Amino acid sequence: MTLRTTPTLRRQLVVRITLIVTVAAVLMAGLSTFLVARILTDAVDQQITYAVRATDSRPRGPNTKEPDALPTEGPVELRTGGLPTGSITVVSNPSGSAFGSIVLSTGPSVASAEQIATLTHLPDDGIVRTITVEGLGTYRAAAISRGDTLLAVAVPMAATQAVLKDLMWAEAGLIILAAALAALVSTLVVRNSLKRLNQLACTAVTVSNLPLESGEVSIDARVDMTGLSPGSEVGRVGTALNSMLDHVEDSLRAREASEQRVRQFVADASHELRNPLASIRGYAELTRRGRDKLPTDIIFALGRIDSESQRMSKLVEELLLLARLDNGVGLERHPIDLAESVLTAISDTRAASADHHWRLEVPSTPVIVEADAARLQQVLVNVMGNARKHTPAGTTVMVSLAVEGDIAAVRVSDDGPGVEPELIDKLFERFTRGDTSRGHDAEGSTGLGLAIAAAVVKEHGGTITATNLSPHGTRFTITLPLAKDDSER
Repeated sequence: MTLRTTPTLRRQLVVRITLIVTVAAVLMAGLSTFLVARILTDAVDQQITYAVRATDSRPRGPNTKEPDALPTEGPVELRTGGLPTGSITVVSNPSGSAFGSIVLSTGPSVASAEQIATLTHLPDDGIVRTITVEGLGTYRAAAISRGDTLLAVAVPMAATQAVLKDLMWAEAGLIILAAALAALVSTLVVRNSLKRLNQLACTAVTVSNLPLESGEVSIDARVDMTGLSPGSEVGRVGTALNSMLDHVEDSLRAREASEQRVRQFVADASHELRNPLASIRGYAELTRRGRDKLPTDIIFALGRIDSESQRMSKLVEELLLLARLDNGVGLERHPIDLAESVLTAISDTRAASADHHWRLEVPSTPVIVEADAARLQQVLVNVMGNARKHTPAGTTVMVSLAVEGDIAAVRVSDDGPGVEPELIDKLFERFTRGDTSRGHDAEGSTGLGLAIAAAVVKEHGGTITATNLSPHGTRFTITLPLAKDDSER
């Protein structure tokens, strides 16, 4: 399917203005050509009428009324003076003989029989008509009868047609020139007229490129209203855009303040819950000493208290870590060998999942990154643990580390059932859990592991993504910038 590209407003205006000017020029050229042709034809008709009628009356075209009455006295003759070169005159006598001549620059010449026949067959009503003379072209001709004598005159239209041809070529050149000038002038005028509109578009593009999804946001871009009338179309749009940006900035600040309060509340609540949960776990451990003397249902209840307190302690610790990351608590960064961290993480994960097949590819040389070793280890364990917990037994998990330019890329791929398409884009959101069909999570996942991984990787200036493989399987990719000394290897 081909997407049609909509031309810009400037291009549309220039094209339309140029088209209007061109059409107007064509119409004017057509009208002027018609008028010149009419004037030249009328001049030829005047000559013909003067010649055949021996009078100065106005020439008469094919749609005129009956000609004036012929003179009843005087000689029967043609007035050939002033006829252009190539004109043909014919006089047919009562005896039936006809004499024809052609006006040449060197003097008159005898017309051919075909030319004489063409003129003698004209109606003798004195009306000027357009005829075609064989071998000579288009003529204007008229014939009248005076008694038994027929007088006929034909004047060539070659000169008129040549003038009209030259006129049309000149008009075509003028039309092209007018179109070019219209395109140039309209481009300059439209560009200047749309300058402020382009400023509006630039402001909108600048705002659209701002990171508004989270954090403290300040929208400094505004439309410059200097010299812009508030009542004009562009002025009204600029005023509306500035008002909208003010409203959006206020809303984003309110949102950031609300999120900050929530993060602070989560951090405070998580911190305050640590001590009570530690006490609960301590007392639960204390009851283990005499559990053999307690009833079975009490032993079961104490066991559930112990397990749920551990799960809640884990959840509180993860919430506290996320709250600290959200508040920008700095990580302790030191140069570490990422290959060693990957080896340690896969060793720990393999020990907890002997029913999976683990594969590993790492460079033989150290891959140094500036990172918090403990947090980075937590990221790797979370991602590998995700592949372990959410795939069935027998799944092959491939862990690879590669240096690509100035970044290090860790990829964890499995050939399991994959992630549901509707969840693939939300895996790194908090409290997102995969469908149970992907595997049974016997460890009671809190849904925060991948969210913590994403937050830690982002804090290190890297990225983490998840994609489904074809025909099945999932790949997690973690990228981290190499340490400066290592990136120059």
